[in-house]
Amino acid sequence: MVPLSALWLPILLSAVIIFVASSVMHMLLPYHRGDYQQLPDEDKVLATLRAAGLMRGLYIFPYCTHK
Repeated sequence: MVPLSALWLPILLSAVIIFVASSVMHMLLPYHRGDYQQLPDEDKVLATLRAAGLMRGLYIFPYCTHK
């Protein structure tokens, strides 16, 4: 039986490799691109929300661009 102290390097390297691989896969593969879709007449909805006079806060609109 191999002692755990002899396996610390393979355990650490495999954890780092799995973390990097899963991060790259999550960022590059388009698994979740279709999760959010644009609303029909989104401009009217946004205009209504702006006209409501909301105060600053944490409001999230799911399908938006960074323009």
